[in-house]
Amino acid sequence: MFPCRRYRSPLLWLSSLSVLLWLLTAGHVWGEPTTAPAEQRTLFIQLDPTTRTLQGELRQPLSTSSRFRLLEGLTLTSAQRGDEELTIIQDTDGHWQLPTVTNAADNTTPITLRWEGTLPDASSNSRLQVATDGSLLPSRAGWYPDLSDSAMPLGLTVSVPNGQLAVATGSLVEEQRTRDHYVAHFYHPHTRDVEIATGPWQLREREVDGVTLRTLFPEALDTAFGETYLQHATKQLALFQARLGPLPYKSFSIAASPAPIGLAFPGFTLLGERVIPLPFIPSTSLPHELMHAWWGAGVNVDYSSGNWAEALTTYLADYALAEQRDNADAMRRRWLADLAALPNNQEIALQDFRGAPDPAGRLIGYQHGAMLFHMLRQRIGDEAFDNGLRHLAEEWMHRTADWQALIDAFSLASGESQQAFLTAWLTRPGRPTLHVESIQTEAHDEGYRISGTLIQRGQHAPWPMEIPVVVNTEEGPVNVRQAMHDKHQSFELHLTARPLSLEVDPAADLLRHPGPTPAILRQLMLDPTTQVLALDETLLPLARQVLGRDAEALATPVNVQDETQPPLLVIGTTEALNEWRHGNPLPAPPQPIANAGEARFWMAPGTRIGLLSGNNVAAITQLAASLRHHGQQSYVVRGQNADTSQAGSWPADASPLSVTFTASDFK
Repeated sequence: MFPCRRYRSPLLWLSSLSVLLWLLTAGHVWGEPTTAPAEQRTLFIQLDPTTRTLQGELRQPLSTSSRFRLLEGLTLTSAQRGDEELTIIQDTDGHWQLPTVTNAADNTTPITLRWEGTLPDASSNSRLQVATDGSLLPSRAGWYPDLSDSAMPLGLTVSVPNGQLAVATGSLVEEQRTRDHYVAHFYHPHTRDVEIATGPWQLREREVDGVTLRTLFPEALDTAFGETYLQHATKQLALFQARLGPLPYKSFSIAASPAPIGLAFPGFTLLGERVIPLPFIPSTSLPHELMHAWWGAGVNVDYSSGNWAEALTTYLADYALAEQRDNADAMRRRWLADLAALPNNQEIALQDFRGAPDPAGRLIGYQHGAMLFHMLRQRIGDEAFDNGLRHLAEEWMHRTADWQALIDAFSLASGESQQAFLTAWLTRPGRPTLHVESIQTEAHDEGYRISGTLIQRGQHAPWPMEIPVVVNTEEGPVNVRQAMHDKHQSFELHLTARPLSLEVDPAADLLRHPGPTPAILRQLMLDPTTQVLALDETLLPLARQVLGRDAEALATPVNVQDETQPPLLVIGTTEALNEWRHGNPLPAPPQPIANAGEARFWMAPGTRIGLLSGNNVAAITQLAASLRHHGQQSYVVRGQNADTSQAGSWPADASPLSVTFTASDFK
């Protein structure tokens, strides 16, 4: 045991005075008081990324947690409760122990901790990044004493040397520049987490409906892309606030990171410097991360009961953008085709998705979940759906919500319980396959009658569904919705005009197996048993780029006619692969492709065999590096200029959910 020496740097002392002033005048944020709450965590951080040195001061009420960890290289220099200096214990594993509180009054007396030292480099702590080109101090990573076992208001001051800027958890309240330092003050009304990012950034900002939008990019990226990102963020923020209510932070920053990441935090997002120049990011990833300001970084996720935020964010950002571009139907069909490629042993219930980065989990947590919200919206209507979103935000902002909170919000907004409907889809893995059978037709004096049976198949069928049925008649389409709660559901339709055709779920609005689907690359990527046959051993490493993981390499011939064989990826030069194909007959593709372009990939139709070839090793390598973006395709061709010249899916068989009628059917 030893007493810590008392220490306070002049800068932190000045910052303390400044923070006390701005906390008393901080603006109204989501119903929080405009004066500093009595129970609040106040944190002062002075970071020099060049030397990786850090000085910190924490002031907060002492919670039930009295043990905390500091990274190797950091040392506690002072510990006080009120004016009383505390004696603490340092364990050998980097943990520190505060003395046990014996007087109940001491629970309300704030403690003040000060520490300093040198942060480890990234090689010794992969979560922590500290460098002049960009730093990230993630929450609960040992760079500050984490004594918060519950959320509380946070006042945070960050100081970095001139030439650096900082962004952190919460709303930006004030920023100052001294002769040597940049100092920024942030406030969050209710949080446990604390994140800080810094970098050699240029600042652009714009006021939009009460929110300060900011880009924090290195000079070259700022010049080339700063204004583009501000324009896109301005447009999307206006749309999102009109639908959901005000952004839960007074500022939102888009900051660059040298790491290849895309992360959302309360009040800011970090995007990789190599990602920012990609032309599609401002209209895809950026809106997604901005939407997380409401869901995940605003309303927090109870991960123990399932991660609902990725599904809701995908639906309200990615899908909403597709709706704006009249591309929503195509997006739903792509999602269903991707989900159909999931092996049965990769299926999990939506409530079991926690946020893992594996491709199968992401498909369920993002696309499967987004389709569930689409079905819910179709079920209760646009107005009730949006009212449910607003109620969820108003009731749970800066609190932790589980799936039940969402069920309650949409039940309240729709005026009827959504418990049974949503619970079934949350707890059962997989999706049903739909069929329509026993169609009967009849003409009578008052018109025409069609009857039949809808059938659900699947290991966990039936799921509750409302089945869209469209009958095209001589006078136009007739739309009906048929409720279905059992594996078999009869229906009967009466029409005044002669029917020409009947289609079940023609717009792919239901979370279901899409029926006959063409072979696509995603099947190889998702199946953990996929094998690789490299016709030249030097090409074997390319398989990892294509599949996103290591796979078993075959050294012996394979029987391509054996349907029990695992999925297979064959890689070789154009000449070598064509020679291999002559000895291993495969179904011919619908169009000539074996020699197209400089390099090409295609799935043998009706099989789980993918073929990757190129005119030289460089061409194969270039195509392999880009294929991870083409999982939904049956074929991809790379031209002479290294651009994608062809891409698409093979035609699918006719849908079993479509029936065509002739005049003779109604005699």
